[in-house]
Amino acid sequence: MDNDDFRRGRPTNHKVFGEGLAILAGDGLLTEAFALAAHWKAVTRYDHKDVMAELAYQAGSLQMVGGQAIDLESEGKVITREELKYIHERKTSALLCLSTRLGGMAADCTEEQLKALTDFGYKVGLAFQIIDDILDVTQSTEKLGKTAGKDVQEQKATYPALVGLEKSKQLAAELTKEAFDSLHIFNGKAVILEALAEKLLNRDH
Repeated sequence: MDNDDFRRGRPTNHKVFGEGLAILAGDGLLTEAFALAAHWKAVTRYDHKDVMAELAYQAGSLQMVGGQAIDLESEGKVITREELKYIHERKTSALLCLSTRLGGMAADCTEEQLKALTDFGYKVGLAFQIIDDILDVTQSTEKLGKTAGKDVQEQKATYPALVGLEKSKQLAAELTKEAFDSLHIFNGKAVILEALAEKLLNRDH
């Protein structure tokens, strides 16, 4: 979406293969996600219909696609903090929620456990996007593996631009703590998710 020439220090698909093939690659990967979901081994509480509906909703026009669309439309415009949160909830948190919810469904989680995983994914998703915004203005292109300062260049609304760097770091830390709190229901058995949240909060690229 940001049209950057690099990702992880390597030329992006549209620079190597052209825009048409890059778009087709994205289409193919999304289709493959549904193909993988079609091989879902049904558990007591969740069947193929639940999984397909979850994937279609979180990746669709009301969530990820919608969030990306609004993000593009907001470039060069002044938006509020609530509007920015709305974008991040959809373009980033939706995918983290999808990952944690599908994992919970595969493990046949109870409704209460699934809600906890949803809260975790939502909070980690918001924290991830805030950290991403912070890194864009604090790290070099070499460190990031993509063009630093791209958000400012394209006049994108970000948390550092709206509330400042220190407040942004504080918000990311608070969201991560709340994500940790969501996992109490698992009585210490969600250490991998806790490690993931901490790694995402402390990443430097």
